Amino acid sequence: MTRSEWKTQETVVVRDRMVPDEIDLFDYLRITWKHRWSIVVLCMVAVVTTGAISMLMPPRFVAAASIVPPAESSGGGMGLGSGLLGGAESALLRNVMNVTSTADLYVGILGSRAVADAILDRFDLAHIYDVNGVRYKAERKLRKNTRIDVSDEEIVSITVEDRDPNRAAAIANAYVEELDLQNKRLSAGQATSKRIFLENRLAEIERKLSRIETMPAREAQVQEMLYELLVRELEIAKIEEAKSMPTIQVLDPASPPEVRKARGTIRKAFLAGVLTLTFGIFLAFLREYVARQKSSPQRTRSLETLPEPPGRMPSNGDESGQVEKGSPETHGQVARGVAAVEAGECQ
Repeated sequence: MTRSEWKTQETVVVRDRMVPDEIDLFDYLRITWKHRWSIVVLCMVAVVTTGAISMLMPPRFVAAASIVPPAESSGGGMGLGSGLLGGAESALLRNVMNVTSTADLYVGILGSRAVADAILDRFDLAHIYDVNGVRYKAERKLRKNTRIDVSDEEIVSITVEDRDPNRAAAIANAYVEELDLQNKRLSAGQATSKRIFLENRLAEIERKLSRIETMPAREAQVQEMLYELLVRELEIAKIEEAKSMPTIQVLDPASPPEVRKARGTIRKAFLAGVLTLTFGIFLAFLREYVARQKSSPQRTRSLETLPEPPGRMPSNGDESGQVEKGSPETHGQVARGVAAVEAGECQ
């Protein structure tokens, strides 16, 4: 090797070692363009696979039923009492009883485990659903396929999704029926509790009225008005405790849907393509990083095994004329050689 060839090789090796690896926007674009076909193929495979799986999935059907609180339960469940009492008296009694929203109560009953167990038993969903007969998994899937919403007008909607359109409608209607049964049971207990409460309050008011002569006139008037209200409500509570009429009103019963639920194939394929594109670009940069890490030791070995310049004379104190490779003297010679080469290139 001539001295000129040695300087050229030394310059290349030192430049590769001394210049740091810096990545800018152009490098990002270059790496992405370099691995473009891998990224495109990966995205196409993901889009086609996702679309095929979505198309092969069994169709799903959605049935919905809607109910409204009965007229007698509107206004916080005090409709009947409000019809018999005046406005101020009805407001006073509502504050005493403190009844919550009927629609919210319906939502709570529909989401209860008692209703879910009744639906599971009626349709044998533990065996219809692909859960190997495990009951808690069937209940979890039933809740996943069911959605219960309340509108601003307090209309309760029950939506059920199933592979069979007839079963979807039947389950939605069964929710309404179970709601009525549970509401009757709870209403009977509530009416009984209400009756007992009113009877106790009446007994207390009667004891106070027995000493009406000792009361101030205004307090005696309030106690008499309260006594009349409680007597009326006691009669209403006895009627509610004895009645067995339906406690809800069905606005729209569920019917078997004729059109299946949209699969969303295009949306799923698009999302799969975007995610795979991101993953493909990340994988391209990862491959480029690994390749650079593998090339770094080769650059180091090339510098360490660089041949000695031809015609080199032994230095003082080094009779053999050899300098240990990798020593500071060697690197200084390399640097001086690079400077000399670069000066020659500039000239």
